[in-house]
Amino acid sequence: MLKILTIIGLLFLFGCNNNDIQTYRISKTTPSNQTPQQHPSHKATSSYAWDTPSSWIESAGHSMRLASFSVPTSVGDGDCSVIHLGGDGGGLVANINRWRGQIGLPAQSGQEINASAIKGSSKLGAYDMFVLINESKPETAMLASILPLQSGTLFIKLNFHSDVISEVQSDFKSFCSSFSSAGH
Repeated sequence: MLKILTIIGLLFLFGCNNNDIQTYRISKTTPSNQTPQQHPSHKATSSYAWDTPSSWIESAGHSMRLASFSVPTSVGDGDCSVIHLGGDGGGLVANINRWRGQIGLPAQSGQEINASAIKGSSKLGAYDMFVLINESKPETAMLASILPLQSGTLFIKLNFHSDVISEVQSDFKSFCSSFSSAGH
C-alpha cells in the first residue's frame, strides 16, 4: 500500500509542469456578408422580449440569467442581469432586504419598502423599481425591478456606481418597461 501511495504522490508531484500547459486565443470572425451587432435594439428569449438601450452591450453572464448586459458609464461599466424565478422568488421584502444587505444598507420593513417603490408598467404587467444607494459606499449602488408574472417573477438588477445614477436610471426604467411576451 505504501508503494502505491508513493507512486501516486510522485505522479502528482511531477505529472504536471508549466511547460505542458498551453492556452490559445481564437478570434471570432463574422462572415463577410454580415456585420457584427454589438447593440441589439430588440432581444427575445423563448418567453420574453425587450428593447435594449443602444449603449448597453450584451455580455456572457451565467446560467441563471436570461440575459446579462455591460452598461457603460463615465466611471466604468455597470452590470445588468435579468433572472426569472418560479413563484415570488422569495418575496419582495426578502429580496429587497437581501440586496440592501449586499450594498451595506440596513433592512427595512415591508411598509418602508413599499413606500420607496417606483411604480412602472410593461406589456407583461406592473412592476416595482427600487433605487438602492449607500452614500458611504457609492461604488455599490443598485437599481432593481421586480415584475410578478403568472409563471413566476422577473428580477432585473443593475449594479453601478452611484455617481452615475443620472446616466443609467432613465435607460433602466425604459428597459424594464419594454418587457413583453416573445412574439408580441
